[in-house]
Amino acid sequence: MATIRKRRRKDGSFSYLAQIRISRRGQPDFSESRTFPRKAMAEEWAKRRELELNSPGGVLSAKWRGVTLGDAIERYIHEFAQDAGRSKRATIQQLLRFPIARVQVTDLTSEQIIEHAVIRRNSGIKPSTINQDITWLGIILKTAAAAWKMPVELNEFESAKLLMRSKGLVSRPGSRDRRPTGEEIEQIRAYFRRSQRIRPSAIIPMEDIMDFAIASSRRQEEITRLTWEDLDEKAMTCWVRDAKHPRQKWGNHKRFKLSYEAMAIIQKQPRAQGEERIFPYNGKSIGTRWRAACAACGIEDLRFHDLRHEATSRLFEAGYEIVEVQQFTLHESWDVLKRYTHLRPENLALRQSPGA
Repeated sequence: MATIRKRRRKDGSFSYLAQIRISRRGQPDFSESRTFPRKAMAEEWAKRRELELNSPGGVLSAKWRGVTLGDAIERYIHEFAQDAGRSKRATIQQLLRFPIARVQVTDLTSEQIIEHAVIRRNSGIKPSTINQDITWLGIILKTAAAAWKMPVELNEFESAKLLMRSKGLVSRPGSRDRRPTGEEIEQIRAYFRRSQRIRPSAIIPMEDIMDFAIASSRRQEEITRLTWEDLDEKAMTCWVRDAKHPRQKWGNHKRFKLSYEAMAIIQKQPRAQGEERIFPYNGKSIGTRWRAACAACGIEDLRFHDLRHEATSRLFEAGYEIVEVQQFTLHESWDVLKRYTHLRPENLALRQSPGA
């Protein structure tokens, strides 16, 4: 229902307050008001807004008027990204620096999404990196629609995504196949040994952790979550808590097979009083030490995660089949595991041809 009220200003002139109030069963009443210098203007606005608000979704749209994509991003970070890793949070937060963050979230169009991708491309960003922007943008918009009931036009997002893929503005990252060479491993090993001699009490045993990563195929954070209680020395297995999973972040506990080399490294570790973890260190500190070692040795583009790739490839080179390798690595998909089977030609043993 709309009402118009006449009000006297301090200078003696009049203004007209147009107010709309809508009662909704089972929900709080909605109200909206605006002041005009003339009564005809107030009546025209009230009539138009009443029609808009009474249309399907009209009140919901009005509720989020003025809320920008940047506001939605900040709310998403606060409510859903508290436990996200450093890289993921940085990717989400950097969206706040671009013009698209200032667009009203309920008015976001496919044109504006595509324009963001073009801006990123023109600044020299690769399609695979732009794809990360678009992926998080989609997650935030879908969260806004599902969790906060924002009237977001998800069809606009999907239309933009289809066009960007067809035009090559976004693409999935290519499979990474970087493996450390034997020389690189020895360089890094020597660096860690020197560091250990300089400050033996303050340094993480990075040589052991590096060797364990190669022997076990465990990820950086997984290594620091392994516990003595979960270790079965007789069966040569251990549980990894909250193993990485594409859809399940917590509670994905899995048991994996340990190689003889991995078990030997575990048995070398001291058991501190009151400490349940086998490697009681901070995963981020391990990453920092690894990057420092690579920089000091002049080794480019070698990540700690590449040790998992090295471990998986070595298992195939040792003669294990895919189903057996999976017991060590815990890969969810055999299709993903297939990409690790590019063995080094020099390690392939030739067999005698039939009839030769």
